[in-house]
Amino acid sequence: MQYIVYDLEMTNRLSEIIEIGAVRMTEINGELTILDTFQSFVQPKMDKLNSRITNLTGITKKDLISAPVYTEAIENFKSWIGLEEYYLCSWGPEDKWALITDSTFHQTETDWIINHNDLQFHFSLLHDSEKGFRYGLSRALLTMELSYEGSKHRALDDAINTGRILKRIHKQIEIVKNPTSYLESKLFEPEKLVYKTKAEESVSPFASLSKLFN
Repeated sequence: MQYIVYDLEMTNRLSEIIEIGAVRMTEINGELTILDTFQSFVQPKMDKLNSRITNLTGITKKDLISAPVYTEAIENFKSWIGLEEYYLCSWGPEDKWALITDSTFHQTETDWIINHNDLQFHFSLLHDSEKGFRYGLSRALLTMELSYEGSKHRALDDAINTGRILKRIHKQIEIVKNPTSYLESKLFEPEKLVYKTKAEESVSPFASLSKLFN
């Protein structure tokens, strides 16, 4: 069973995917190890890149102008994942939402978005369950006395750092299997956890979603 730990960067207004980054991990001698990486920019069709996202991520219009459109980029991603059974793992629920939303808009299949696990949720329950807070990625790394590697808010680097956390906690959490239909039914359920700080809310267009349901 392989673990596909992925991260997405998105536009500001419609949260359209503009970058996909991922690492492939598997257990070797009892430890999760990164075997391979994937990165692709995605040319947006519904939304435009603005200065806020460029300042946050470093992604420019030049990066996106010749990038593959979503349908091509996601096929490349699926080909990279391959045919072996896998878990999809992300930091937070918003990446799952973006994959389903963009796939629906572009009329591409969602049946591959299976066995999805929110590592932010698992980490937050392990470290702060009595307060009900979610940890941002940077705060989680600091909690584990790990320094951030690479550039923050870039898909591949965020995926690598998420993978480093999974390596530390995977024996303490239950990674589950679930079908796409389960993901779609849970898409807009109220979250059990909220985000840790205002600073961390500001970097996620979905960070305040849980408040809408309270």
